[in-house]
Amino acid sequence: MNAPVLFSESYYQAVLAEFEYSPFDLRQFDFGLAGLDANTLNTRYLCHHYGERYPRTVPGRRIVTTGFGMSGLPHLATVSHILKMVELQRGGERCQIVLGDLDAYNGKSRPYAAVRELAHRFRDYAECLGFDVASGVVRFQEGYSQALEAMYLIGRYIDQSDLDAAEEDNHGYYVARGLVDDRMTFRRALSLTLMAADFMTLGQDNDVVLVMLGIDEHRYVRFAQMVRDRLDDHVPLLSQFDLVAAYTRMVRGFGGHPKFSKSIPGSAIDVATPADQVRTLLAGEPCEPEESATYQLMCQMPRYDAERLIPLHSHCHGNTVVWRREVAEFTDYVIDLISRWPR
Repeated sequence: MNAPVLFSESYYQAVLAEFEYSPFDLRQFDFGLAGLDANTLNTRYLCHHYGERYPRTVPGRRIVTTGFGMSGLPHLATVSHILKMVELQRGGERCQIVLGDLDAYNGKSRPYAAVRELAHRFRDYAECLGFDVASGVVRFQEGYSQALEAMYLIGRYIDQSDLDAAEEDNHGYYVARGLVDDRMTFRRALSLTLMAADFMTLGQDNDVVLVMLGIDEHRYVRFAQMVRDRLDDHVPLLSQFDLVAAYTRMVRGFGGHPKFSKSIPGSAIDVATPADQVRTLLAGEPCEPEESATYQLMCQMPRYDAERLIPLHSHCHGNTVVWRREVAEFTDYVIDLISRWPR
């Protein structure tokens, strides 16, 4: 059975080496954004890829986008992504959340009715968590003809080898558990190409598109950047826009799993996890920040800024009274977030 890729600091360094990212490609933040200083951005996100181009662009010509697969109930890492989008939106940024109903239907072979019902609940949940649907976009893939047409148009610029190279690092781990096809099948290729088309569609009306994803999905952005660079005069799509990224760290999964996953039962706290179990799981994590899902979740949540997280790192390591009190307060916060999920 395939061993999981654990998202440790050595993994992050290996990504830089394997894909020849230079320190000028994947960088820490040295600029502020949406009212957040660089230190807070560097605790919230692992790095950015050409992200410095984003604030140089006028606000009306730039947008932040992220998306979620509808393969299962949202877990806390997903919740933290929604809250980060709320944070950016409240800081004045134009934001879009794409709900991957067609992605789950094809890429994960989920029933159509189930993914559509889940997508509607996701949309309501994002609004409940504070996302302003009047000034931002929360949309489905189903019925969005611009992206579906763009998916077909960019198809002529994609080879099978491009699709194969875009597999995420833990693909073999999921295959071994029967969660995904063992190769880049046609339906999975459609799912990946539609994601790239979502980015292309935003590039038709924006000079910079900032994609917010986990670092495990960096290959998807590279794939979309490659496709954009291949566009020529034969396709009625603009390619002269910047496609940049802000990558988050991974939250280590429970039970030895590499990360929180909607597809792997027991790997995460999700919106259906009972309150008593939430308390047990968060309090039972190792007192080592690099191994503690609890501390890693704190880093992801807009509840904390750098000024609070840096001393908490030491308190976690020492399992101090301050740390235990913070875990208890954080647990109450998490239980409240879970309670807002539409039942």
